[in-house]
Amino acid sequence: MSRTTALRFVALAATIGLGMTACTDSSHSNAKDSGKGSKNATLVVESNPVPSFTENYNPFDSNSFVSVENARSLVWEPLFQINSLRPDQPPIPWLAKGYEWSDGNTSLKLTLQPGIVFSDGKPFTSDDVKFTFEMLKANPAANSGGAPLPTSIETPDATTVVMKFDGPQKANFVGIANQLIVPKHIWEGVKEPATAVIKADQLIGTGPYLLDKFTAQNITFKVNPKFRETPKVKRISFPAYATNDAATLALSSGQIDLTGNNISNVQGTFVAKDPQHHHLFQQGAPYFPAANTAALFLNTKSSTAPALADPAVRQAVSAAMNRQSYASQCETDYALPATSSGGLLLPTDEKALEPSLKNDLKPEADSAKVDSLLSGAGWTKTGGKWTKDGKKIKFTVIDPNSFTDYWCGAQAIAKDLNAQGFEVSANGAFDFNSWNTAITTGKYDAAIHWGQGNTPYQRLQYVLDPRMGAETGKVAAGDFSKYDPKKSTDAVKAFETAADPAAEQAALNTLQKIMSEDVPAVPLFYGAAWYEYNDANFTGWPNEADPYVNPAPNSQAYEYIILKLSPRG
Repeated sequence: MSRTTALRFVALAATIGLGMTACTDSSHSNAKDSGKGSKNATLVVESNPVPSFTENYNPFDSNSFVSVENARSLVWEPLFQINSLRPDQPPIPWLAKGYEWSDGNTSLKLTLQPGIVFSDGKPFTSDDVKFTFEMLKANPAANSGGAPLPTSIETPDATTVVMKFDGPQKANFVGIANQLIVPKHIWEGVKEPATAVIKADQLIGTGPYLLDKFTAQNITFKVNPKFRETPKVKRISFPAYATNDAATLALSSGQIDLTGNNISNVQGTFVAKDPQHHHLFQQGAPYFPAANTAALFLNTKSSTAPALADPAVRQAVSAAMNRQSYASQCETDYALPATSSGGLLLPTDEKALEPSLKNDLKPEADSAKVDSLLSGAGWTKTGGKWTKDGKKIKFTVIDPNSFTDYWCGAQAIAKDLNAQGFEVSANGAFDFNSWNTAITTGKYDAAIHWGQGNTPYQRLQYVLDPRMGAETGKVAAGDFSKYDPKKSTDAVKAFETAADPAAEQAALNTLQKIMSEDVPAVPLFYGAAWYEYNDANFTGWPNEADPYVNPAPNSQAYEYIILKLSPRG
């Protein structure tokens, strides 16, 4: 399964699965200009299988082409690049070349790179940074990366930005660094930036590429001649494949250069087809590094599943999970089962783990704990089903059946929960857009969804911070479980205002305990950072020997990788 990221690392925002047929036209069935080794070869990127594309380039809309296919940073860029594979590596200067905290880490001074221009020739300045953050503050749904938003922003000159926060924000710098900056002169006329349809004439940014051609089956980009350096990759093609199976066939036959797919038997299906050129990022167990904590998100305010408002029910759902089975059967042993109910990404976040929550999740279902939790909360079994006040614990898990690993998990979860006395169904009749819309607007009961964030705090914030949520029917940037108790808000603020590392860890411990006790999302497994590449046509890929960036599908990494590539020959 591939992941997009809104931070987005990862992270990491859409998924893919297995299917039967491709939905492509002959114009890109082999999307190379001149074959292997050609200096004019087009780089072919397949980030998420979709049957066809719609012409929407909004970087703040998770359903748009640039978001689904991780193409956002080809046009709009972040202030800094972050390599999460090397936590000690300093932020890589990008639109900004330096930063400095002061006043107890409540004031951030950014020094921007001079001489950068947008693709329409207008200069990039501090006003664009100020505008972007103020736009996010006025439109919370557009802040999908959860960037901390300043109380005030000053722009002393064209290359200086000074942000003032109401508390220390040094620990959240990654959210600021990753924020994509849009041009004020284009976006000040955009209403509802989180949902607006952005057309080709608004596709103006500082990034290395411009739109070349749009068709519903293939979107291509060409070099932005005003970019500050000349990319060696001259054209990029994003073909539409309806399913992961179709994309895998194209990848294995050498038609795709870069992807992030969950491929069953990846060694035999992909690597063995061309061992000289077909490669993985073999770091972690068994092949890919862990990228996020995948969880069953439970809508605590679902109108169709009121039982999910009961924390005891959510705890019981977690206790009924067979995590080892989901990791083995549905993730083909490329992901490890979650071991902590606190929601952190392990072993990456081991140092931040609340000690009492280490290995507190069993790999298989705990029937005795399910019975104890529900009986203690006043539920009784009637006809083999848990019942209270004449109502059952009934809900539906939604995940598109083309996302084979998540769909496999959804069906297995329904089967396991039903065996424990719940009444659960799985619905796979969704494409990515309709599924994503249902989750972000709160119109669902439950769904397997990946986590997001580069740091332990960001990973927990994505699930627990009510400020990232929205009322049902409006698009949320996070908190998809509609979880909003005061204790969660207080813990989030405690971390953001922490004066020292000890206070930060105390706040993280509180957040982990809240996650464990109230279970707005049930940790399932540690999602793999899928990344496969074909170096027959281009060199310069990140790999075990040179992990210069986390290559899991996300917009910032794709820009960074592509700018490192060179055609063979």
